[in-house]
Amino acid sequence: PILALLLPLIVAYELCLALVLRSGDGVVTNKAHETLLNVLVSFGISPTGGLYLGGLVIVVVLLVWHILLRAPWTVDLKLVGLMAIESALLTLPLVVVRDQIAGGFAGWASAAGGVPDVADLSTASLLAISVGAGLYEELLFRMLFIAVVHTLIVDLAKVGELAGGVIAVAISALLFTWYHPLDVDGAVSWRRATFFLVAGLYFGVVYVARGFGIVVMVHALYDIVTVLSD
Repeated sequence: PILALLLPLIVAYELCLALVLRSGDGVVTNKAHETLLNVLVSFGISPTGGLYLGGLVIVVVLLVWHILLRAPWTVDLKLVGLMAIESALLTLPLVVVRDQIAGGFAGWASAAGGVPDVADLSTASLLAISVGAGLYEELLFRMLFIAVVHTLIVDLAKVGELAGGVIAVAISALLFTWYHPLDVDGAVSWRRATFFLVAGLYFGVVYVARGFGIVVMVHALYDIVTVLSD
């Protein structure tokens, strides 16, 4: 169900990398995606040659997960539809929090994480980046970081399951906050930092409680709403 929910986003972003996000200086993407590409470089795959492997990595991870769970090879489209509706509903609280804490973030481009010169991009490019952020930032900060920190704390340090989960979500949220630009006019904006910390905690709770597919959709939908309302 998660792969069925996210496959349209994966395909759309891969197409945008080829058709929308290219410029004379190369391809515009986010740092989370670039980090994945750098990992592929360590295996001898060039950044340009492995550009489209990011989506494949997500597909392979979900398929391996599916196999390990020994889940049935059928897709319940009703379930996928309900997951999409739930994602849309879970996006609304974050929009409200943004408006209350950060004053709506006038100028989405200035708040985009890890994308250079984003202010000069078209609306179509920003929408594409919104999808990429949902996919790759959640892959990095939630699926990977929470799993690693949880393993270190619970399995190795023998901390309780609940405490380990809380610590893992908190550390992931702190890293997520640091990942985003926090400066406004040369000084750290504590409203912006507070928002990203709250957003990181929110995404972490959604991931733990509702899974990878839902949190990716919530993240992508939030960014899309922000772009369209900017």
